[in-house]
Amino acid sequence: MDLIAISDIYGDISIVKEFLSRLNESKKHNRIIVVAGDLGIKTRSQNYFENVNKILDLLSKKCKYLFYVPGDSDVEDLAVSYQNIINIDKNNFIIEMDDVRVGLLGFGGAPAHSVREKKFFSYLWDESIPIVRENLMMNLRINLEKVMTYRPDYIVLVTHAPPFGIADYSRPITLSEEVLLGELLEELEVETEKDETKKLARNPRHLGSRTLREFVRYYKPDVHIFAHVHKQGGKVLTKNGTMFCNVSHLSSLPYRLTGRKFLFLRLTKEEVTFFFDSVVIKNLSFQDFLEAYL
Repeated sequence: MDLIAISDIYGDISIVKEFLSRLNESKKHNRIIVVAGDLGIKTRSQNYFENVNKILDLLSKKCKYLFYVPGDSDVEDLAVSYQNIINIDKNNFIIEMDDVRVGLLGFGGAPAHSVREKKFFSYLWDESIPIVRENLMMNLRINLEKVMTYRPDYIVLVTHAPPFGIADYSRPITLSEEVLLGELLEELEVETEKDETKKLARNPRHLGSRTLREFVRYYKPDVHIFAHVHKQGGKVLTKNGTMFCNVSHLSSLPYRLTGRKFLFLRLTKEEVTFFFDSVVIKNLSFQDFLEAYL
């Protein structure tokens, strides 16, 4: 089974088309695509739903199944009418392909402590509140138990936020980063609102979820796909039996050269193999490369 994971698109339809042009058309019926959130930016885009639906439509035509969770910049509940698109936020799904059975479960949004300007983010949860933390953990456990009844070969957890301490070390996502993302939306001819005057702290720290850390430590899913922390994008590490994959970010912003990433996973009965690739065109001349990406 081939699984391709992307995230943090921010409504950029052109980068999605570029990404899809790299995929082998003949293999689309044996492929699943996973989006780990931030399909658009709800608080800054007047055409948010139109852009997100267009992105989901494009992606869904290049795979057998498209799974996604909404990110912190998305609305929590997206109305999607396509048959092969599944929102696994607080949900689960079993897929069997190439004699491999995979159970997927997901959780969207991000912990409130991972951002500084909360009003610019649509889907946050505050895990410092006991009832919120308990509900998050209970939902994950229930969905895990459901997929376990099918005896899958692999369990894949998809969240937007990373677990605390795993590929999550950075400064909180700030208004200044939102301004950079606003530049992308201007290119898409969407009105944006900027406030570049407020000074924000930039001390790096762990931005991941402690609840997710507790869950993966105890239940040990085979693969955990997440995003959200851009500067840690492209990192894959295995710890306590779980392969952790930070797939930030397909968008060219906020970091033009280090973005445009996607993760390719191949799951067989025997093993999981992976590689990261990029939409960046590598064989450009030096001058063309500078103009295109810097």
